[in-house]
Amino acid sequence: MRDKIAAIVAYFTLLAASTWAGPKNSPPRFDPARVVSAAETRYPLGCSVSGTVILEVTVETTGGVGNIIVVHSVTRLTEEAERSVRRWKFQPAHLYGRRVATPVLTAFTFSLSPQWSSGSDPVQPRGKPSAPYEPITIVSTSPANNPAPDVAFGVVTLQAGVNSAGKIGKIEVIDGIPSLADEAERSLRQWKFLPAKFKGSKMTTLMVATFLFSDPPLGRCSRF
Repeated sequence: MRDKIAAIVAYFTLLAASTWAGPKNSPPRFDPARVVSAAETRYPLGCSVSGTVILEVTVETTGGVGNIIVVHSVTRLTEEAERSVRRWKFQPAHLYGRRVATPVLTAFTFSLSPQWSSGSDPVQPRGKPSAPYEPITIVSTSPANNPAPDVAFGVVTLQAGVNSAGKIGKIEVIDGIPSLADEAERSLRQWKFLPAKFKGSKMTTLMVATFLFSDPPLGRCSRF
């Protein structure tokens, strides 16, 4: 029985390796997973905590959310971030034209007004993964403050390209209140990243950042 189980494990290990291998001497043709729609995210009721939750989300070949690794946790906020992202819809990644399951870095910044921090929030990089594809690493984040006094609470979700130098490129607004988008983008462009890698080579790929703005008296936040 043990030999049979070992043989099955070896088979699927070789199958996964062949999926990532691709044609010999051919540069990787990799299209990263991207968000199609972002589900509602709420600021927990009565919560006076601010900070950034970082999750490494496996997007399956179906576009659904699989395993979630908490890279950076914030008490009382991490659970809401996980609850929300499990309801997101993705377009799966493609490698050499075939669908592959890949990790996608997502960040949820919960921000109370007035500004909750005077400087960057350092994030400890994770250890080196064993898979050929290594997702983006966030080294540090930057605070964000509600720029619209007439908007008591709201959410903006951005999808951003991070190039091989670790710099933010094009930013796409997936969902949210337009009057808050500029501040969310300003904050995101100040974050520091380590780029994604494929078999050790740096590459351009996507990450997703959701910003939740709320006033302390309300202690809550929704998309609109």
